[in-house]
Amino acid sequence: MQQMEMKDAWLDGFLHDVLETHGYNFVNYARPSLRRRLGRLIALDRFGNLDDFRRRVLDDEAYFRHFVEEVTVNVTEMFRDPAFYRLLRKEVLPAIAHAPLIRIWHAGCSTGEEVFSMAILLREAGLLHRSLLYATDINPAVLENLRKGIFPLRSMKQYSENYIQSGGTQDFSQYYTAKYDLAKFGEDLIRRMVISPTTSLQTGLSTNSS
Repeated sequence: MQQMEMKDAWLDGFLHDVLETHGYNFVNYARPSLRRRLGRLIALDRFGNLDDFRRRVLDDEAYFRHFVEEVTVNVTEMFRDPAFYRLLRKEVLPAIAHAPLIRIWHAGCSTGEEVFSMAILLREAGLLHRSLLYATDINPAVLENLRKGIFPLRSMKQYSENYIQSGGTQDFSQYYTAKYDLAKFGEDLIRRMVISPTTSLQTGLSTNSS
């Protein structure tokens, strides 16, 4: 079935069924982008028609996980937008420094680079030990990277530059251990994170930190 045949009525019904069956809400995704991604997935997996695709997504849990991985967009970077993190350092963290418990929710955290960025800020401010970072994403697969704290070593140069631009004064390499082509971030950072798929945390099903 060609992408041009994916009419509004069908797409609205499909998204409603996905929400009802799996609890994932794609209704507000940009329609042109969503149509392209669905069309690509249908072509790659060689579905003969839209109804076969719909049934597979709704009835096959394993395929639904594959569907989520293909449809969601995962874009993140450590200390992305350094000016934002500089503002957090100078104005926000000092304002909440006396709170007995600091809770920060990173919704749509992807593989978690920005969660680690926040953990580093809190550590440098002496606040990490009484903070909890809630890290959620609609795509459970990307959360595995966050749980492991492992990222490509080639990215560390850019992340270090972002860190310095954000006001960081430490040696950024102290936060990770390099091995081969990977960088492993410290467990002291990960321990303060509560990592969960979005739907699980929102319905109160997950309270375990990684």
